[in-house]
Amino acid sequence: MGITYHLLPQLGFARVSGRLARWQPGIYGTGQLMHITGLAWSGGYNVARKSTDVERGIEQIAGMGLMGFGGLVSIVGGIAFLVLVYRSLRSRAASAG
Repeated sequence: MGITYHLLPQLGFARVSGRLARWQPGIYGTGQLMHITGLAWSGGYNVARKSTDVERGIEQIAGMGLMGFGGLVSIVGGIAFLVLVYRSLRSRAASAG
């Protein structure tokens, strides 16, 4: 993602800037860290991943919840990246037309 932000101006596209551009890597990275932590936590409590009929304790539910929420936060960060790159690419198309 960082290399993309660096290369876009060198390829003639608009520079990625603004508040969303400053927050996007942190949002994405935080989501990934939460997701990985949730996976490790769940693994430490031997969560059965493919069984839906197993009773789970609060520790297992919390780990799986952290994993899911971290994945959601990462998706938001990834969509923000796509929006920023799209804006950069569109600004060149608008100036060329």
